[in-house]
Amino acid sequence: MTITAIKEATIGKPKTRLGTTFYPIFIPNNSPKNIKIATDDLVVSELKSASVPQIQVHNPTDSPLLIPAGKVLSGGRQTRTVNVSILVAPGSTIVIPVSCVEAGRWHGQHRFEDSRRFASRRVRMEKQRSVARNVKNLRMKMSDQGAVWNSIDSEMAARHLFSDTKNFLYAEESLNDEKERFSVVQELLNEGPEPQQNGIAIAQGDKIVSVEMFASPDALKTSYEALIRSAIFDSPDKKVESPSEDAVQAFLDQILSAETTEATGVGLGTEYHIENEDFVAHALAYEGKFLHANAFATLV
Repeated sequence: MTITAIKEATIGKPKTRLGTTFYPIFIPNNSPKNIKIATDDLVVSELKSASVPQIQVHNPTDSPLLIPAGKVLSGGRQTRTVNVSILVAPGSTIVIPVSCVEAGRWHGQHRFEDSRRFASRRVRMEKQRSVARNVKNLRMKMSDQGAVWNSIDSEMAARHLFSDTKNFLYAEESLNDEKERFSVVQELLNEGPEPQQNGIAIAQGDKIVSVEMFASPDALKTSYEALIRSAIFDSPDKKVESPSEDAVQAFLDQILSAETTEATGVGLGTEYHIENEDFVAHALAYEGKFLHANAFATLV
């Protein structure tokens, strides 16, 4: 993945809570000006002829809006998660690829809201793996919807939860009822990211499991709560020795040296996809500048 900004990443001192270790990542801020993370300023709706793997977005603002891959959009006929990172030009309306994370519902409203949550690591990894394969082999950005639904079933079963509509957000919101985990989330959010931090790596137990990086500290701040909740949602509660900062750097080096598939962005920019037996990764760049990237280690 030949993105200079990622090559220049440095790793800060970690903190560990409930068997989960958080490593701040610092990348030179070279984001194109005026790009913002999409929240409810983005108008999201079902297509006139509604379709599970596609929805429509409209950017009514004067700034390009970035939709990070993995963001969960609630409402519509069923809740969806975004397949790839997308930069939506000012004033434009485009159709974007999504995956369903609520298998038991196909009715309701036309519009969506930003849930301010990401899908879990397991769900994002399964989605991203199939998207990367489809981009490489078919030049399409659809996911294996069955694999996504199976991963949500696994999340529900692991937590002994039941949802009539199998809505992933039901599982995610169960975190609020787990006193110790929710307390840790609140502690970490009160501390917030470090000054100039624009990325985060996560270890579960003794293994680096994910990395999320943005072009600017402000972009990370917008997604910080979702990332912290997702990490604590997966917390193993095991007290083991956490990996060193060198392990994070080694994981980044693996990403940078892996075979990459390049694709034209759904909106503006260029996508990069990696899929192998060790991990999956995805990034978006615009005008030669890195905007967003993530990677997920293969579950064992």
